[in-house]
Amino acid sequence: MPATRIEMARAGALALALMLCAAVPAQAQDARRGRQLYETHCFSCHYERVHERSAERSQVHSLEALRKEVQLRAQQAGQQFTREDLDDVVAYLDQSHYHFSK
Repeated sequence: MPATRIEMARAGALALALMLCAAVPAQAQDARRGRQLYETHCFSCHYERVHERSAERSQVHSLEALRKEVQLRAQQAGQQFTREDLDDVVAYLDQSHYHFSK
C-alpha cells in the first residue's frame, strides 16, 4: 500500500528533527557572521529586545533550546539556514544575549 502524502511529510519532518537533534555544533562558530545573518534575515520580524525577556517569560533556557527556537523561527519565515548559518546565529545570540556558553 503506497504511503500517503501526509505520511511522507511526517516521515520527512521526523527525519529532519532527528538530524537536528543529532547535529553537533560546528567547532568554529562565527558570532560576527551570525550577527550579519541575524540583522539581514531576522531583524525584519522582531527587535532584539525579544531576547531580553526575563527568564520566567523566555522559552529559551539552554543552548539547545536556543538552537531549536532559531531553527523553528527561520522555518516559519521561510528562511533556509545551513547548519553553519544556524551555528553562527546561535553563537551570536548566545554571546550577545543569553550567555549559556560561559
